[in-house]
Amino acid sequence: MDQVKKYITRATELTAISVSKLIYEQGFSKDDLLTEEESIKRERLIDQAGADAMYTALVDVQFVLRVVGSEGRKHIHQYGEKLPTLEGVFGKGDLKLDCVNDVVEGSKAAKLNSAGAVSVIAVGSENGLMGTPSDIDYMDKLFGPPQLKGKISLNKSVEENLAKVADTFKVEPHQINVVAMDRDRNAHYINGCQKFGVNLILIKAGDFMPSILSCMAPKNHQKGIHILMGIGGFEEGVMAVVAAKALGAACETRGWSGDSRIAKRYTKIWDVCDVVSGKVEDCLVSISAITHDKWFDLKGVRVNPSTHSINTQAFGSEAAQARRGRTEWNRSTTSLRTIGGHEVTTLTVDQSGVKIEKRLHH
Repeated sequence: MDQVKKYITRATELTAISVSKLIYEQGFSKDDLLTEEESIKRERLIDQAGADAMYTALVDVQFVLRVVGSEGRKHIHQYGEKLPTLEGVFGKGDLKLDCVNDVVEGSKAAKLNSAGAVSVIAVGSENGLMGTPSDIDYMDKLFGPPQLKGKISLNKSVEENLAKVADTFKVEPHQINVVAMDRDRNAHYINGCQKFGVNLILIKAGDFMPSILSCMAPKNHQKGIHILMGIGGFEEGVMAVVAAKALGAACETRGWSGDSRIAKRYTKIWDVCDVVSGKVEDCLVSISAITHDKWFDLKGVRVNPSTHSINTQAFGSEAAQARRGRTEWNRSTTSLRTIGGHEVTTLTVDQSGVKIEKRLHH
């Protein structure tokens, strides 16, 4: 999978650079006051730049990569038209893999050059990833660290799950961080968390990155116990489940629709293998920061830095740590003089754990 990882990270990094260039060339700013029409136009520009860049980066991959899900389709229900997405089959070779992508996860952040925009590809075995259904856009999600595997469930009440978290980690409720989208559809999650007394983190958009953080053992990232609950985007959910499988995390999901007739089709709770049925060794998620990401403190694309740090942080998965018999926390930094380029920070998840690296593209 080393060669696959090389091509996939290159694709998300070149996509991040392309979108970053557009943001700066167009002068997008968090102070911009946009009409609805201007807002949609910007999102379309951003997603098109991302889709074009990712398409170009994947054309020559030395394996067959089939796209089974691409975020952007659901915007047809919001805006009346689908935003640009990356779809199709790429590359050639004997190895065949499937992927779900979000060329710009956080396009609403990107259009204002604010924190929270990344480019993502999640890879799994051939026929090993759940494709996007035609009748739903959302997924009900529950993600937690590996220590909670088999202990928390969508079948249980919010309070039951939180009590299990507190008991497992031997902590008080206020020491538990629960992330949820601030939406009416998540009211029962929000109410349950408020009653239990956890540190509730309500977000306006972007539940993908906190899903990844929630899949990690707290001792590995030193950010406290994180749980993600609630309803968010379907493709983002599938990509996060790829990470959950790689890290051995606690995870349950199910399809969700606000239409009661459609919702009846999605009563089954999906475990990790229902969503990602392929081999764990084929699981890979590549996330390249376009703008700053607060969850992992990933720096956005930097233009023409005078120095470049090849900076690697590795957070071992629970399974990998068990094999080694220790907790992994490695960091190595080497500084090089450069004459310019674009520096991109990329987070990858596979069965060996979570790794953050910076790379320079000339």
